[in-house]
Amino acid sequence: MEKLSDQGRLRPWMGFVLFGVLMAFFIFVCAPLQQHLGIPGLVLTELGFLILAVVYCLIRKVKIREVFPVKKVKARDIFGSILLVLGAFPLSLILVAITAVIFPSATSEVGDLNSFIYGNLNFPMAVLIVALMPAICEEAIHRGAILSNFRGMKHDWVIVLIMGLFFGINHMSVLRFLTTMTLGLFLSYVVVKKNNIILSMIMHFTNNMISVSITYLLGQGNTGSVSASSIDYSSVLGTYMILGFASPILITVGLMLVYPEGHKKIRFLFAGILATVLLAGGVAVNTVSTARNMLLNTTIGYQITAESKENTDLDFTVEEDRDATVVVVIMNAEGDYKVRIDGDKGSNIINAPVPNGLVRMITYNVSFPADHYVITVEAGDNAVGEKPQIEIAIR
Repeated sequence: MEKLSDQGRLRPWMGFVLFGVLMAFFIFVCAPLQQHLGIPGLVLTELGFLILAVVYCLIRKVKIREVFPVKKVKARDIFGSILLVLGAFPLSLILVAITAVIFPSATSEVGDLNSFIYGNLNFPMAVLIVALMPAICEEAIHRGAILSNFRGMKHDWVIVLIMGLFFGINHMSVLRFLTTMTLGLFLSYVVVKKNNIILSMIMHFTNNMISVSITYLLGQGNTGSVSASSIDYSSVLGTYMILGFASPILITVGLMLVYPEGHKKIRFLFAGILATVLLAGGVAVNTVSTARNMLLNTTIGYQITAESKENTDLDFTVEEDRDATVVVVIMNAEGDYKVRIDGDKGSNIINAPVPNGLVRMITYNVSFPADHYVITVEAGDNAVGEKPQIEIAIR
C-alpha cells in the first residue's frame, strides 16, 4: 500500500491504540448520548468520529490530504466498487441468518435498532443520518486515521484483515459482527489498492442506502410497528442463500475491475462453484424447512364490499404447542387492512394492521398453543371496491 510522505510518524501499534481510544469514546461517550438524546445522539456520534480522526492527524502532525486520500475516480473503479457492495449485501444477509441461528437471543437487536432509527426518521432524514453521515464520518476514522497507521506493513492482506476486524468490533453487535466485518474487508481492500477514500465512501453509502431503501419499501419506516416485527432466521436462511447465489460472481467481477493487476481467471471458476453451492444449498434448506415447519401456505382473494369487509375462510389446527413465524403479504390493495388470528379457546395470537408501503407485509414470531385457529382479514371503509391478493404463510 502507498505510504505517507511522513509515515515514520505513524506505526502499526498506534493504530491499535487509536482503535482502543475509538472504542472507549464510543462506549463511554457515544452510547450514553444515543441513549439519552436518541437520533441527535446518533448524529453527534458520527460527527465525533470525524472530529477524532482529524484531531489525531493534527496531534501526530501528518498530512491530512494523505491520511484522507481524495483522487479523481474512474468509471471502472466506481463500477467495480459498487459491484463489490452489491455482491457483499446478499452475502451479509446469509451471515446474519447463520449468526442468528447460532445465537438466537441476538435477534432482539433487529427490533431495537429499527425502532430507534426508523421509528423516528422519515426517508430523507434516514438517508442523511443512516447512509450519508456514516459513509463520511466512519470512513474518516477507519479507512482514514486508523488505516494510515498500517500503511508501512508489507502485506496488504494483513492490513485488510485487521481493518475488517476493527470495523466489525466497532459496531458492537453479535448479530451484525460477521456482516460488518465483511463490509469492512471490502472497504479496506479498495482503499489499500486504490489509495482513494472516495471509493470506500461511495461503497459505504451504497450499502447503507440499500438497507434504508429496503426498510422503507417494506413499509416499516416510521410506522411504529417495527419493534414488534421479527424474523425467524432459520426459516429464511435458504431464501437468503438463493438470493445471494450471484454474490461470488459479482464480487469476482468487482475485484477484477478495481484491481485488474491482481486478477486471476481461475477466480471465476471458484465463483461459479460457490454460486452453484449457494443456489443448490438454498433450495435444499428451503425444501427441508418448509416440509418440516409449514402450518399454512396459501393465497386468497375476495371482493371488498360495504357489506362484506371481513374474510374468515382460512383456518388451521396446531396439534401441539409450538413457535412459528407468521408472514402476511397484501397486494393490489391501497386501503386499510388488519389481520387477526384467534383460537377456539379464546386466545388472540395476532391483531395487527398491515402497514402501507410498496410491499405491504407483516412478519411476527409467535407462540401457538395447541388449538384450532381462524384467520380474519378485516378491510377498512377506504378499501371498499378493492380485490386484494393476500398471501399467508405460517411455519
